[in-house]
Amino acid sequence: MKVEIHSHTDKYSPCSKIPPHELVQMAEASGYDALFITDHNRVWPDRDLRGLKELCTRMRIFPAIEISLPNRHDMLVLGAENPVYESMTRAEEVLAQACADGYLTVLAHPFRYHSELPQYSTLADALEVRTCNHSDPAHLEAASAYAREHNVAEVYASDAHGLNFMNKFWIETEAPFATPQEFRRLIVSGQYKNRTRNFDMPLPPPYRVATMAELTEDDLMSLCVEPAALK
Repeated sequence: MKVEIHSHTDKYSPCSKIPPHELVQMAEASGYDALFITDHNRVWPDRDLRGLKELCTRMRIFPAIEISLPNRHDMLVLGAENPVYESMTRAEEVLAQACADGYLTVLAHPFRYHSELPQYSTLADALEVRTCNHSDPAHLEAASAYAREHNVAEVYASDAHGLNFMNKFWIETEAPFATPQEFRRLIVSGQYKNRTRNFDMPLPPPYRVATMAELTEDDLMSLCVEPAALK
């Protein structure tokens, strides 16, 4: 299954330019089978999430959150649907709750702002090593080395704040999954591959596209639908 684990919408993340319905359309057009929406410090209400799911023809949408921790560290909790996550500010309580819920925890863009990671990082299930917002070769090498040293999974993601961030870095699981708990088991057991495609764009992208109509020809041609169908 083709999976996006890190995406933001303009509904709950002010730094994103992506309307929720455009994110869903883009993900489906790009052949994603599953999408985790990780807005900043906000869990999507179940009613709103149901509305997005109604827009899908085959793709699964899962709740999630990106939690801001002290000293500019961030952690994804993939599957989070309980608003209790919104009030958490300590890594230890986030990790404990996610463990109890069976959700995958991912340290987002490590080494982006720091030369060293906090001790709790070894307790996360995974580290992002490639995203559209995480491009410095030294940071990527440090993240990969840290993950190997501490036996933490290495994952790719869009960290999408514009539609043009999508479909460049993603995960493919070796088996289907229906719940966040099943997804976590696949990742921690190594039953996945990190994927990317060839593209010409500086990272991070210099602008954030809000609608599919604004995508470049290269991004349109990478979709699983004919570009003409998007007009």
